[in-house]
Amino acid sequence: MAAPAPATEAPPMAKVDVEDLLAAMDTFVPTIPEEVTQHYLRQTGFQTSDERIVRLVTLAAQKFATDVVQDSLQRCKWRREAMRGKDRVDDRRLVLSTEDLSESLKEHGITVVKPLYFADREADAMQE
Repeated sequence: MAAPAPATEAPPMAKVDVEDLLAAMDTFVPTIPEEVTQHYLRQTGFQTSDERIVRLVTLAAQKFATDVVQDSLQRCKWRREAMRGKDRVDDRRLVLSTEDLSESLKEHGITVVKPLYFADREADAMQE
């Protein structure tokens, strides 16, 4: 009986690759301010004095937000193309809808649930 083949592991990053990544992180200016990232890291109990870690988390958050927005944009374009065939909509504006955003977030493991609508009971009672 033959021994099972060892699982293939991803090769470790070379030291040069890590140094290139760190150099690129120092020159890149993220959209999300690092102070915001530090605030949320502190709120979760994460303490670090290494600014490179905060920069890395900031870049990861920016990448996540960019991916969600790009996915939402694609969904918006698909929805618009589907509507164009039905109603001949020629409007050039793209409108981000909650449905587009929630579907994109669902692909990334986040479920968005709309809250139930509650009518103002006092206003209803006054009209009766």
